[in-house]
Amino acid sequence: MIKKIVDFLKMNKKKILQGVLVVLGLIGFSFLCLLILSLFGIVYFDDGLQFNVELFNSFKNSWYGWVIIIVIQALITNLLCFVPGVSMACIMLVQILCDKPWQAFALSFISVMASSFTMYLIGRFGGYKVCKKLLGEDDCKQASELLNHKGAVYFPLMMMFPVFPDEALIMIAGTLKMSLKWFVPSVVIGRGIGIASIVFGMSIIPFEKLTTVWHWAGLIAICAIGIIAIFYLAYKFNEYLERRNQRMKAQESLDGEVSQEIGQTEE
Repeated sequence: MIKKIVDFLKMNKKKILQGVLVVLGLIGFSFLCLLILSLFGIVYFDDGLQFNVELFNSFKNSWYGWVIIIVIQALITNLLCFVPGVSMACIMLVQILCDKPWQAFALSFISVMASSFTMYLIGRFGGYKVCKKLLGEDDCKQASELLNHKGAVYFPLMMMFPVFPDEALIMIAGTLKMSLKWFVPSVVIGRGIGIASIVFGMSIIPFEKLTTVWHWAGLIAICAIGIIAIFYLAYKFNEYLERRNQRMKAQESLDGEVSQEIGQTEE
């Protein structure tokens, strides 16, 4: 029995270590939030833990409250980049904290952009080995295959949907030295649309009117058709780019042969 436990721990030591780091990260984050709130007088101890709601509302709507929320969200995304769905969870948490959707979008967008460019720089200057240590070999391998086989055309689409390993893709894009001319608009537009769909989706979709199974089935079908249409258009655009590149290479090869024949004729 003890031998089986030891073997299990050896086989899953990386996952166990990641789990421990997640727990420690959440505990540290909780203490950090408690410390910040206590420094501003929002949380105080008076015959138990007390919470000043009015002061908290004024704090989160102030400029320094915005800055602190952005920094904390960016730090969490970077420190827990190996945990799937961290970015989405942070966006939903900010949405709960903010009274206005545009405010939640602005805070989330700035923090996600900051964490995205930080991870890109880590990948670009740290290399694949650093990414593998931070994210794990499986996520890095999956992200590399997606970018190498599917092409850069799909990169902005992958930024839009949470099913893809966003953080791993961004780091690997850095290791592959993806051009900033393509990386910046892809991340800004792709992740911007993804954040907007999370933040504004709750107010756009009339969930109170979805009272039957058929209503929910219709909503799921519409979303699925939209996603399929987006990837189909991307597939066609990728085909067009590949054909154009092949024609350009063929034309360059033909021009080279013609130049060589002219040179031989002149001799």
